[in-house]
Amino acid sequence: MKEDLLNKNNGDMHASSSTDYERMNEFLIQETGNSMDVFSNRYQITKRESEIFLMVAIYGFSNHEIAERCRISEKTVKIHLANIMNKAGIKSMRKLLSLLFNHVLYFQDANTLAEKK
Repeated sequence: MKEDLLNKNNGDMHASSSTDYERMNEFLIQETGNSMDVFSNRYQITKRESEIFLMVAIYGFSNHEIAERCRISEKTVKIHLANIMNKAGIKSMRKLLSLLFNHVLYFQDANTLAEKK
């Protein structure tokens, strides 16, 4: 399944079915695990906002691609992303991505240290 999703990210997927979208969401949730849950809880990000944010962060999807896959308007995608930035107190997508990556790295380091104890 992971290879299928990566191939679709490389431009093979122009039209999306709900099954593909659901499989991608499951994959994103599995891959980010507790790290994204902690990030979302910390900044009070909704499940839908998290899904959209991960599509940007992991796959680099454009607003248009996200809108097609989620079957929502591009304006709705922009609103979700703006809400996330407001909740995190950040005004740029680059800084928001940096915040997420730093959080994930910190979370992984903390878990590694806890496992060693």
